[in-house]
Amino acid sequence: MKNLILSIASCFILGDTFSQSLVSCTYLNQTSSLILSVTSGLNVSYDVDLYKMVYNTVDVQGNPTIASGAFVVPTNTNCADFPIAAYNHGTALPKNDVPSSDNQETFVGKIFAAGGYFVCMPDYLGMGESPGLHPYVHGESEATATVDMIRAAREFIMDSLNMIDNGQVFLTGYSQGGHACMATHKYIHENNLQNEFDVIASAPCSGPYDLSGIMADTIMSPTPYSNPGYITYLLASYEMVYGNIFTTWSDILYSPYDTLVPPYFSNNNTTLGMGSLNNILPNDMSLLLRDTCMNNFRNDSVNQNHPWWQALLDNDNFNWVPQEPVRMYYCTADEQVAFTNALSAEAYMNANGATSVQAISAGSGNHGACVFPALSAAFNWFQSLKSACTITSSSSLAVIAPQLYPNPSSDFFNVELEGSALLQVFDINGKLVHHNDFDNSAKVDVSTWSLGMYHVSIRNNEHCFHSYFVKN
Repeated sequence: MKNLILSIASCFILGDTFSQSLVSCTYLNQTSSLILSVTSGLNVSYDVDLYKMVYNTVDVQGNPTIASGAFVVPTNTNCADFPIAAYNHGTALPKNDVPSSDNQETFVGKIFAAGGYFVCMPDYLGMGESPGLHPYVHGESEATATVDMIRAAREFIMDSLNMIDNGQVFLTGYSQGGHACMATHKYIHENNLQNEFDVIASAPCSGPYDLSGIMADTIMSPTPYSNPGYITYLLASYEMVYGNIFTTWSDILYSPYDTLVPPYFSNNNTTLGMGSLNNILPNDMSLLLRDTCMNNFRNDSVNQNHPWWQALLDNDNFNWVPQEPVRMYYCTADEQVAFTNALSAEAYMNANGATSVQAISAGSGNHGACVFPALSAAFNWFQSLKSACTITSSSSLAVIAPQLYPNPSSDFFNVELEGSALLQVFDINGKLVHHNDFDNSAKVDVSTWSLGMYHVSIRNNEHCFHSYFVKN
């Protein structure tokens, strides 16, 4: 069992003193591998420790803010390193219904961690400790919340756990989390962050990747939709992000829904959930959305100039070409997110040159029944791809860990690590500013660099080390 007081103190001290991303970290609890193995039916090896992490990120306008998430760590191990897995959770309305509150979905992260991963589970912007309304199914903020949590986790792994991640990154998520998983992978690809985030594979599950096509058809269809609350969530989110969707709820919703819906999208909603919202809304979109709203939306389906169309198009994330393996797991009776989202993404990606993209059926279940088979398939696939951990004691880890000094510095820093290695330094925006191969030691001239913090990556044949350097 962890020493609670020391764990909390260590995390706070290191976060305040050295980190750019990490703000705080609080130890919550431990779960045994036996419980996780019996419950999941999967082959897992490690007990796991759960932490609540708060970290720096950016809001939808790019301004500094904070976010929170659950961080899960394998224990009872003599491993010196593990890969990082990011799990993105599904739709939630109450701000506290998040992984860092140790909710039902946190269990997924615990299972992955028990299989040998450092697991990051971001709460997303506007959820958990993050202020404001959650930008629901907004791809860029889903992605930044995820990559910034990985950065914060790397700080904690090195500084507080005296371990390292092995450089491998795996991405997965379910439902909205499937969209967030795909958005994160796309963000890393489009911003050339592969050196910082070496994505081995991603497994988005049952996600709405084709918002402007398949999901828009759901909005316009006369067929009843089982989860109308998703539509109002999208409207609230995109109005907050883009500011041009509607002025008042009465502009787009019939009475009494224009007065019933707003409390669900309060910045401080901690009690009103999606089930309750769906229960008060009609399944027929023509009874929910005003004719003027629906007609304007339908009539612009070809040109797609309407602000709502523009928001949907901006958050499509099927229309890119992954360079790494992607498996989109789905179920054919999914009543909430049509499985054709995965087929559409697969068709686009393969037609445009992808070589390792597959849409794979996880069975004939509905949205709820698909969770276990889809995520189990993702877990087993990741297990077949990840590198085995390096077996070492804490004393030997201390010997092989690189030394970086002086830090902070205004003119240079030294790196020392026995043997040959590759040194890479990235600025706070992820731009590579320095790289070189070295044997045993290197001296880096920083005299012309801008003031601030830099991410340092040091790789040899066995390990990938991550640290931070401050130019003062």
